[in-house]
Amino acid sequence: MKNKLLIYGANGYSGELMCRAAAQRNLDVVIAARSDTRLRPLADELRIEYRVFALEDAVGALDDIAVVLNCAGPFSATARPLVEACLELGIHYVDIAGELSVFQMCHELDARAKAASILLCPGAGFDIVPTDCLAAGLKARMPDAQRIDLAFAFGTRPSAGSLKTLVEGIRLGGLIRRDHQLKKVANGYRIRRVPFKDRARWSVTIPWADVYTAGVSTGVPNGMVYTALPLGMGVFLRLTSAFSGLLATPTAQRWLKHLVDRFYRGGPSHTELDNHRTQFWGEAVATDGRKLTAVLSAPSVYRLTVEAGLAIAMHCLKGPVAGFHTPAMLMGNEFIQSLPGVEWEH
Repeated sequence: MKNKLLIYGANGYSGELMCRAAAQRNLDVVIAARSDTRLRPLADELRIEYRVFALEDAVGALDDIAVVLNCAGPFSATARPLVEACLELGIHYVDIAGELSVFQMCHELDARAKAASILLCPGAGFDIVPTDCLAAGLKARMPDAQRIDLAFAFGTRPSAGSLKTLVEGIRLGGLIRRDHQLKKVANGYRIRRVPFKDRARWSVTIPWADVYTAGVSTGVPNGMVYTALPLGMGVFLRLTSAFSGLLATPTAQRWLKHLVDRFYRGGPSHTELDNHRTQFWGEAVATDGRKLTAVLSAPSVYRLTVEAGLAIAMHCLKGPVAGFHTPAMLMGNEFIQSLPGVEWEH
C-alpha cells in the first residue's frame, strides 16, 4: 500500500517550512523540486529522500506516492501538470494555492477525480482554509444567508510566491460573486474599514480564490473578499484599473514577476513567524438585513499554512471521499479551530 507524502516545491519559502515540519514529525515524506541546487542540501540536513524532476516528468517520479502536496507557486503554472499526473496514477492532490484558476480547474475535474478515486483539494493553507471555514461556519449559523463577505490581514511580510499571486490578480481585475456567478469589476472595487479582532483596518476587494470557494462551499449566491491595505494603497489599486489591460499583457506580467525575484528579499524571518499574527473576518447577511459576523486570529500565514497543509495531506492517507473538495467541505467548518494558536470569536 502506498503511504508516502511528496512535497513538491521544497526549495521555495513555504515549501521549505513544510518540509522541515514534516521531518520534525517523522512523517514518511519525500521532498522534490525542479532543481537540486537548494534541494539536495535541505534533504541532506533533514536526512530525508529527495527527487529532482520537472513538471512534465511527474508521472515517472510519483509511482510510489500516495499524496502530493504542491507548494510550488505560482500554482497557475504548476498545478495542472501535477494534477494530471495524479489523475493518471491514482494519487491524491493537495496544494496551498490562492489563484482562482487553480480552483476552477480542479472543480471542473471533479468527475475525473471521482472516476480515479482521488481527492483534489487546492487551497490547503492560509488561503483558503481560514476564510473557507469562516464562510461555512457563518452559513451553518445563518442558513438563509444571501451574502457572505470575507477579509484577511496578512500581519507579516508576504513571500515572493504570494506577491506573484497579487501580480496575477492585476491581470484578472476585480471579481465579486453575484447571483452565483463571478462578475468582473474594477480593481479596488470596494474600500472599507473592516473590524478585525485586534483592530479595524482599511481593506480593499481583491480577486483571490476565496470569492469563488466560499460560493462552492456554502451555496451562498453573493460575496466579496477584502485584504487589509493602507488607504493610499487601496486607492492606488483602484487607479490601476485604467491600466489593467497593459499590466495584464504577458510582457508586463513577466517583468513584474522578474522584479519580485530580483529585488524582493523573501518572506518573514523566524522571529516574525513566531510573533506575528494573521487576522480574518467574515460577515453573513440575510435577505431581511440581519447580519452575523465572526473573526479569527491565527499564527502567521506561513505557520498556519504548514499546520493546515500537513493536516489535510495526512488526512488524505486515510482514504477520504474522492472528487473536488474545498478544505471546509473536506474537513468541516470547525477544522480551523483545531489548528494550534487559532482563536475564533462568533
